[in-house]
Amino acid sequence: MIFLANKPINISSNSYALKLGKKLGLKLGYSGTLDPFASGALLCADKKHAKLFRFLNLEPKVYEATIWLGAISPSLDNENISFCSVKEPSLEQIMQAFAKYQGDITYTPPIFCAKKINGKRAYELARNGEKVELNECVMSVRAKFLHYNFPFISFRLSASKGTYVRSYAKLICDELGVKGTLSALRRLSEGGFKEFKNYDAFNSVDLEENFYLGDINDLLLGKKLSLSDFKKQDYKTYKIDLGDCFSIIRLDEKIEYILNKVEKC
Repeated sequence: MIFLANKPINISSNSYALKLGKKLGLKLGYSGTLDPFASGALLCADKKHAKLFRFLNLEPKVYEATIWLGAISPSLDNENISFCSVKEPSLEQIMQAFAKYQGDITYTPPIFCAKKINGKRAYELARNGEKVELNECVMSVRAKFLHYNFPFISFRLSASKGTYVRSYAKLICDELGVKGTLSALRRLSEGGFKEFKNYDAFNSVDLEENFYLGDINDLLLGKKLSLSDFKKQDYKTYKIDLGDCFSIIRLDEKIEYILNKVEKC
């Protein structure tokens, strides 16, 4: 089972997956962690199909977010907010800021994030008052300004994997010369997964299909395979339809089963 769930606010992705899994009687994995204050698209799968995540098209990730000017939060979201007075930016200034931050952007992740430093999560160190230093990263984005009603700015962001929308919002605020934080964040989609429904596992795998010309039972039994028995013989990873299930196989000098007898759903 692979499906797109709609995570509510004020719950971690892990806690939500656990609760949802209990209702479904399944142990669920998920892709693309959402912060507790964020809502929206969270791709989930049962334990068997969670192994397919690395073969799915999960980019870009599309978000809608709101910046609250004059609000300050150490975690750049809506927790532990304090306030300060800010000069109201003009609509033209805001449009120019969004126009500037498009494409590949270098940024520093927020200290309250899940990146590991010497085996510990950055947010754990930050909450303990320890010094957190994170390396610069690059995110690839397309941003669209949506609405401005001071002190709130709404925008849509289409972003590469690993992008922190909180960091993008900070770049906009810094460009405007004001303090601000995200007050709302919702993920609309992950790659080709845009509807809150179940997805077919075989068709969702973003790999070229190949065809085995020999006895299909060779694959079902996990036997040693010959390159000459495949219709396509380029050295790459393929998906192979086996009827009620499928395999993911890498063709090389040595043929390797990556995943075998994966149930269709």
